[in-house]
Amino acid sequence: MLKNKEICDIICAAKSIAIVTHKNADPDAFFSAYALSRLITILCGKEADLYFPESISAITKRAIKNYSLKINYLSKGVKKENYDLVFIVDTGSPEQLGEYVKLISRENVKIVLIDHHFTHEFFLKKALLYVDPEAKSTAELIYLLFKECNVKITKNIASLLLIAILYDTRQFSIARPLTFKVASELLEIAKEYRSLASIIKIPMDIPEKVARLKASMRMDLYRAGEYLIAITNVGAYEASAARALLDLGADVAFVISENKAIRVSARAKHSFTKQLGVHLGKDVMVKLGKAMGGTGGGHDVAAGAEGKNIPIDYVKGLIVEILSEIFRTKGLKLTALKP
Repeated sequence: MLKNKEICDIICAAKSIAIVTHKNADPDAFFSAYALSRLITILCGKEADLYFPESISAITKRAIKNYSLKINYLSKGVKKENYDLVFIVDTGSPEQLGEYVKLISRENVKIVLIDHHFTHEFFLKKALLYVDPEAKSTAELIYLLFKECNVKITKNIASLLLIAILYDTRQFSIARPLTFKVASELLEIAKEYRSLASIIKIPMDIPEKVARLKASMRMDLYRAGEYLIAITNVGAYEASAARALLDLGADVAFVISENKAIRVSARAKHSFTKQLGVHLGKDVMVKLGKAMGGTGGGHDVAAGAEGKNIPIDYVKGLIVEILSEIFRTKGLKLTALKP
């Protein structure tokens, strides 16, 4: 893995730089990318072009509006295609780059991945890695990069990175000791917490509530030993629906949606992954993505996959097949529970 100082040197050696994140960028992706662009400008006096495929999330837009930020970025089309350095930020697979995958298609382009997901095989082959799968947000890594490059973090940047961490850790419900250390140091600069935390709290609207309820109505329930597995499908809000199923009692939940392509969002309780020694992204969703003719990956308790537009029931069967094999190696049998 690249060391922080090496990235500083790579930045200053580059002539033209682009930064791109995953589709529908959430606060961690967006503010990590923006903070990186500011670091580049302060460190070397260069302006990096920001690309956010298929726009940004509603909660990201809310945070931008709250801080009255004016950030120039593209969600369609490119300013140029011949960058000599491209940073990929908070992105688990090349498919998540959308049309901007072309920015890393040239043979002589240098690619640096800054991320905290399980690394996709494409990036393992093509990119220089600044990756820590144990980190709970990409913002943590960006903060450490600021420190190593001896670039002072402004109050504004500290606030934005703290929002990113609060969002990706669900306000520290998923955290490691370093997460708290980084957040504490950022808080010393930002001088505020309550107002930052309120930004990522958006009241649940009716469509999201409906999606959660439909997910429970359509749920197929399985059991393996003391573990309960829920598999269902909705039209939108897959991640929210998966979290709702965990709240209802499932140990792991898979929610499928269909819109031009198939997407699967998966969530698991820490007790499930820890006790079984299973990494949801690496052990389940990577396999599922390949089986669907696409890609998959993610974290130990939060992961996703997307693939070709194949029948939902077929995808459910693939999930059951993959899980059955995993449970078999643990001496457990996956069985369907009757409604």
